[in-house]
Amino acid sequence: MQYFCGVQLNARRIKDKNLVSWWRCYVARHLDIKELQGVLIRSWKPYMEQTHVTMMDATVYESNIRYPTDVKLLWESIVKVYQTIQGKRKLLKLRTSRSNYHKHKKNYLGYQRNRKKSKRQDKKLRKQLLKYLLRLLEGLQELQIRHEFRLSGKERKLISHIKTIHSQQHELLYGNRENVKQRIVSLHKPHVRAIIRGKEIKPVEFGAKVHKVQVGGLSFIEHLSYENFNEGTRLKQSVAFHQKHFGKCSQLAADAIYATNENRRYCNSLTIATSFIPKGKQGKLQEQKATMRSVLSTVRATVLEGSFGNEKNHYLLNKVKARTQATEIAWIFFGMITANASIISKRIVSSQLKRTG
Repeated sequence: MQYFCGVQLNARRIKDKNLVSWWRCYVARHLDIKELQGVLIRSWKPYMEQTHVTMMDATVYESNIRYPTDVKLLWESIVKVYQTIQGKRKLLKLRTSRSNYHKHKKNYLGYQRNRKKSKRQDKKLRKQLLKYLLRLLEGLQELQIRHEFRLSGKERKLISHIKTIHSQQHELLYGNRENVKQRIVSLHKPHVRAIIRGKEIKPVEFGAKVHKVQVGGLSFIEHLSYENFNEGTRLKQSVAFHQKHFGKCSQLAADAIYATNENRRYCNSLTIATSFIPKGKQGKLQEQKATMRSVLSTVRATVLEGSFGNEKNHYLLNKVKARTQATEIAWIFFGMITANASIISKRIVSSQLKRTG
């Protein structure tokens, strides 16, 4: 907006403050990550070194949402359904419906003010809110049938998500907690899932999990999903990605989660040297193999792990602020590609200077 708004263009002045947002939405609708990555790799390959080595790992690019709790999610759903009912009654010129909304609001705010929230208080309030949410949904449906009006597309989608939240929260309270699949954690971003990472600082992250392949210092998306997945199962696909774009893969660096027996056999069948801790006797060239594994592990720990922090700290991927799933994926992709472009541009300039010098 700062670059383009106010600029004179053919005697006309650009005033649209949503210009960048419109571009992002347009690009997100037409983005083909696989095709575009292939084009970029073909263009950058002459300036890439050590393309026989591949490194891989996964990270989560978190969405910009507040930390979700069941109570917050239920209350947000109640507010949206209540506002929808009151808005429709106003359009139909009906009086404001009698409701216990303000009573439940007082209970919710009183609970939120408590610094220490016991499990008993939490469960009691969730039961109350769940029951009230069901009453509101039934009231909206009854109003819709009686006065024969239609909800807008946006309202229908929102109510559909709220009904899913109600059924999931009911299952969590009265059913088997482990069987709740595709659990919604954000009303406005229903595509976001809880990704259990097991880290000491952040045991759970909320956003897109991306499996990256790094070749020659440049990172590429091999797999992106909002559902949790085991990155150790993506080794074969990552090697296939490398072979498609860079030719034979001779060396591979990955952490211990990839070192399954199946992956070891696969790498041995393709004569790929890995950074995995070996099993059994090493035979000939034991010291050389140990040195190579140490170098691969060190490079992976510094270059690949460092790229995660670099992208999150300097390329707006720490908290992705896009509103929809499509624009969020585009945001992540172009953040990574911009980081690659900053690296490859220096190599191109250096190559040109060597030629002229």
